Amino acid sequence: MRIYENIYLIPSFVNCYLIERGDYCILIDTGTLKKARKIIHNIQTNFPEKPLEAIFITHAHLDHTAGLKTLGQLYGSKIISHEKEKPYIMKSEKMPARDGFIGKTFSIFSNLLSGTEYPVDQIVTDGEVIYGLKVYHLPGHTPGTIALEDLETRALFCGDIIDCNKKGDTILPPKKLFAMDYDQALKSSIKMLQASKPSAIFPGHGKPITEPDAAIKLYLEEYS
Repeated sequence: MRIYENIYLIPSFVNCYLIERGDYCILIDTGTLKKARKIIHNIQTNFPEKPLEAIFITHAHLDHTAGLKTLGQLYGSKIISHEKEKPYIMKSEKMPARDGFIGKTFSIFSNLLSGTEYPVDQIVTDGEVIYGLKVYHLPGHTPGTIALEDLETRALFCGDIIDCNKKGDTILPPKKLFAMDYDQALKSSIKMLQASKPSAIFPGHGKPITEPDAAIKLYLEEYS
């Protein structure tokens, strides 16, 4: 579903985004195995002659990476993440757990909740621009969480460093339950919104906001 200029949303409980470029396309997060089939259908329907050049992973949680092997093997795409997220995507290390009772409970499942045992081809750093996307390294939700700003449209792909509500008019803070370090994640979300000046916000969860100025102002007033 085309939602913004050259951007296509593949929605469900986790959002994935296809960006169409001149002679190729880019995917941000893969979602579940079921979502991978929807992504393939969208590519075949909207730009069948354009290769899926690259897949960016905003963070290694399984709801954002479970389709990685299916898509990567089918299209031969370059897989891109932050260095600190690479071992969790590849399952060479377990995702670190939170402190406290909830963290200890989640640690039992941490290796199941992260990664797909699929290789990462390229790592990115804060401020780097690749495929027309500016990288923001935003630790807290996970150590290597990134957001990506499309310099062509100024659309901001946020992963889980923020959420949005179901109406698409309110920015919500990162979920405490799933953040490795909630205080750091909140600081990262503020940093992102202060630095990026986005024309649209595309979250990992919730409805995208295509006129975000008022929502950004309210968020920064409440949480800064």
